[in-house]
Amino acid sequence: MPAGCITLTLQEGIVKAITPRRHRPNPYRLVLTLLAGFLIWQASASLEAVQALMRQPIAGSEAHPTITAWTPLLEDEPFLQPRWRARWDDRRIYRRDRFITYTVQPGDTLWGIARAFGVDVDTLRWCNPAVQRNPDRVRDGQKLRIPPRPGACYTVRPGDTLDSIAAMWGVAPADILEEPLNRLQGSSQLTPGHTLFVPNGRRDLRRWLRKPSPATGYPFAWPLVGTLTQGFSARHRALDLGTIYGAPVYAARDGVVIYAAWARTGYGYTIIIDHGEGFRTLYSHLKGTWVHEGDRVRRGQLIGEAGSTGRSTGPHLHFEIRLNGRRVNPFDYLPPEP
Repeated sequence: MPAGCITLTLQEGIVKAITPRRHRPNPYRLVLTLLAGFLIWQASASLEAVQALMRQPIAGSEAHPTITAWTPLLEDEPFLQPRWRARWDDRRIYRRDRFITYTVQPGDTLWGIARAFGVDVDTLRWCNPAVQRNPDRVRDGQKLRIPPRPGACYTVRPGDTLDSIAAMWGVAPADILEEPLNRLQGSSQLTPGHTLFVPNGRRDLRRWLRKPSPATGYPFAWPLVGTLTQGFSARHRALDLGTIYGAPVYAARDGVVIYAAWARTGYGYTIIIDHGEGFRTLYSHLKGTWVHEGDRVRRGQLIGEAGSTGRSTGPHLHFEIRLNGRRVNPFDYLPPEP
């Protein structure tokens, strides 16, 4: 008979052991014990992921290391999913305190690189002049400077002051002055040619984007001012115009909107305008639309914003001109320049 039990004779030869109440297992204590064990196991697994990440090979000088290989750990480990990244960032385990240089590998995109290093695309754009204008075109072997946190890089010019730089990037002067990467003791230390890191710096480039000419002497006007990233060909019967995310997109000619929604063809948000005489224009990969089906629009009217929706490698506009259902070369109908 276990110690601490009492016996109760029910019938002759049948004895039942009864455990006093104070010795019975507590179900709540059991649940709390299991929960604590699960949390300890999960923290241990995350720590192992951090240690594995730290063991990844990094080559270069101590002050400016270079990452030369892409590792699946950056994408596949649950530790690097956004919710885990935020938790571990708070513990300063994943944070860096200096710039690194990354070598672009086959299959990389600027969006994937930004996500892997805990920054955003605009941060990479404003710290790498080669991809500022057209972020969807990175080359294998290209070197990218990656800061330890979101922000922007700015090279001081003659006449710049701490206040003017801060106003340009939408931050407070103290944010730049107190940034450890800048090592500034005062605004008098600003030297032309010196590169500053502006933490959380952002610029609204839409005010610098001019509206395309109405080109009244041509059948159609350009839908935006951008960089031609892919021209018209037998395999690509459209124009791709690289631009910034959120750049305004304009109607190329008067007409009626016959489609303004998400396209299932991989085009993302798409607008189609019927201009009569068999002509239609298509605008796709939009961030969003400013018009609806049935709306009448005028040449040069704002109809949407450039984005990267659907199957897209970066913010740009896919623009088509169709005549009687056949896609034709837009250069035959547009002015030479926007």
